Parts: sequence; C-alpha cells; structure tokens
Amino acid sequence: SIASLLLLLFLFIIIFSLLGMQLFGGKFNFDETVTKRSTFDNFPQALLTVFQILTGEDWNTVMYDGIMAYGGPASSGMVVCIYFIILFICGNYILLNVF
Repeated sequence: SIASLLLLLFLFIIIFSLLGMQLFGGKFNFDETVTKRSTFDNFPQALLTVFQILTGEDWNTVMYDGIMAYGGPASSGMVVCIYFIILFICGNYILLNVF
C-alpha cells in the first residue's frame, strides 16, 4: 500500500518535472550574475525544483520567476500560474496528505 503511494508520488514528480522542463527550460536566466538553484534547465534540477514546490519552500519565488519568463504579470505570464497552482494544490494538499 505504501509502495503504491510512493510510486504515485514519484510519477507525479517526474511528470511535473518533464512538463516544467518543456515550459521553462532555459527561461529563468534573468540575471547572469546570480546563479539560480531553482530552475528547470535539466532533469535533476527540475526534480529538485518540483520537490521544493511540493514542500512549500519558497515556491512563490519560483512561480514569480515563471511569470517573468513569459513576460510578466501584464503579459501572458499569468497563465503560467496554472502550472504552479495545480502542482502545489494537487501535490501538497492531496498527495502529501495521504501519508
């Protein structure tokens, strides 16, 4: 039973990591002087970023970077919030509360 839940959580993290790589890969390079740890540039970093969002650790900063990657709040960047809100609500409030 617990193995099935862990497998479901792992698949959830992998799917959202791959989706994040497609949406945000290479787009979080706003300031070249600052090295960001929370990016979707490669698969291991995407896994860590999705895990960071699931644990709730500074997830709103990652979401704001995603909004800025697509032109900011005045542009179509607000549509990107859907990815982060679905990830946070489904992952944090549904999947992690099963444990």
